[in-house]
Amino acid sequence: MGLSKEFRVNRQYSEELKKRAVFNVLSGAMRKSEALREYGIGSYTSLDRWMERYGHGILTEHKELLIQMGRRKPNTNTAVKGEIPEAEKLRHELAKLRKDLKAAELRAEAYSLMIDLAEKELKVAIRKKSVTK
Repeated sequence: MGLSKEFRVNRQYSEELKKRAVFNVLSGAMRKSEALREYGIGSYTSLDRWMERYGHGILTEHKELLIQMGRRKPNTNTAVKGEIPEAEKLRHELAKLRKDLKAAELRAEAYSLMIDLAEKELKVAIRKKSVTK
């Protein structure tokens, strides 16, 4: 049997305590039972109600922190030997594309200088004029 209404105590918890308890449970830092003991919460029902009320807001407020907490270092042992993970392949491809772009820009600048020199020495207009019919 539960306590009669005469002996029940309605505890008042601060908003900060509620939010801290919910954050610790949602982030995985504590289990519900640990949060109950740590913060002196009377019942699982109270904590569940707080999680419904504050959970979404806390998750959006601390999104970056929770993402960082959830990140794990890649386990190289799980990859097949000789296989490069997708992210590393993409990094290599990006580096190659940047190198190719730099080479193309240098080539274009060299062609432009060659045309300028040829026009100057040969005294002939080589570049197309923008207002041609």
